Amino acid sequence: MQKLKIVVVTFFIALIFIAGGTWGYLWYSTKQQVDQFVLMAKPFADISYGGINISPSGSIGVNRLRAIFNTVNDSITIGSIQLKAPNIGALLDALWQLHSNRLPKALALSVQQVEIAVDGGILGADPASGSQSLPFSNLNALGCGPITAFGTTEWQEMGYTRFISDVTVGYRLNPAHHRIELQIDSHTQDWATLNMDISFATSGPTVSMLELASSLTPKLANLKAVMRDTGFNQRRNSYCAAKAGKAVDAYIVDHVRLVAERLHANGLYLGQGLLEGYRNYLMTGSQLTILASPPSPINPAELQSYKPEDAIKLAGLTLTVNEKPVTDLSLSWDNAKIARALGIQPEIALEAEKPEPEPSSAPQTIVIERTFHPIPIGELAHHVGKMAKIKTANNAQYRGKLEAVTEDIATITIRKPSGSATLSLRKNEITQAQVLY
Repeated sequence: MQKLKIVVVTFFIALIFIAGGTWGYLWYSTKQQVDQFVLMAKPFADISYGGINISPSGSIGVNRLRAIFNTVNDSITIGSIQLKAPNIGALLDALWQLHSNRLPKALALSVQQVEIAVDGGILGADPASGSQSLPFSNLNALGCGPITAFGTTEWQEMGYTRFISDVTVGYRLNPAHHRIELQIDSHTQDWATLNMDISFATSGPTVSMLELASSLTPKLANLKAVMRDTGFNQRRNSYCAAKAGKAVDAYIVDHVRLVAERLHANGLYLGQGLLEGYRNYLMTGSQLTILASPPSPINPAELQSYKPEDAIKLAGLTLTVNEKPVTDLSLSWDNAKIARALGIQPEIALEAEKPEPEPSSAPQTIVIERTFHPIPIGELAHHVGKMAKIKTANNAQYRGKLEAVTEDIATITIRKPSGSATLSLRKNEITQAQVLY
């Protein structure tokens, strides 16, 4: 019995030493990295911090940070920055994976109690003294009487002295379904809360960070975004209604009208359903929920190549405001107008001049020119890799290389002046198909 006690005591002492060594290693390595970052940031900001925290629940980080920026004469204070894993074992494994340039299975970064003063150099610049704003800037100030943009004076008159926010961004790998599941949670006191769950499809299992950066195509598989107003709508509505000399309801009607007119003038045309949904969201205690469930994962950049109604269908978009579904999601856009509004110069593809062929006395080879031939929709899969012309039920026409055909989807790559785009078309919406041979 005495020997058993000695073995048990020795075992627990060994565990304590191992745990202490692990804690010491984590604390020391984290402090080294934080001190190195502080030194690198020295030309831009003076950063100080209170200490290093390690939690048995699986987090490690630094607390009580303050950054004083040299260029804007302002500072930011942060309660804590933490790297989080499901447990301490997973945290140790994640740190080892990162050290080996591999992607951990799950990880999150949490930044808590970020405080920024509204009268500092970061947020306190006079909006009238800045450079000319873009047409899509300062939409939230439309209808606010003489106010055209919100700055220090306006924030303070609304009752804000500083903004205090919490943000957590995390991900989890789902190798069974080739997914990266991203979660974003943010909350700004007396402003709003945002919770987002986004699932991206990958072409295969993602192991290294380099592999993720070089091969990931941002194909959206699912999205859920929930925005809850926690004070901003009420403060802004009351403030702007007073500035405009109107009742709150009248101000909201005027604001929505002015937003619609500004968007319309710059190439974005919202239907009545979306405008009514926005008006409802401005009411106190509002909640807005956006869901996207595409039939098959899709690159959001491809949606601009579709008609708006088709883009909404392909993205599987639904919108709910204050628990009430918005049934009319009609909208349209003008890419050229939007590009001009954003200050984007269109890319022009210039064809190189081809030299005139020199006459030749050599016998000419007779070349049989290939042409497009109509084929049944059900035979598209037999022509993967060929050039195809496809027409859909809404009279949209696409010409490009047929990449893949499944039971429900035909994928085609079309060339554009700025590059190429790969589109996924529903087979049941294809009315005509031609193949070049």
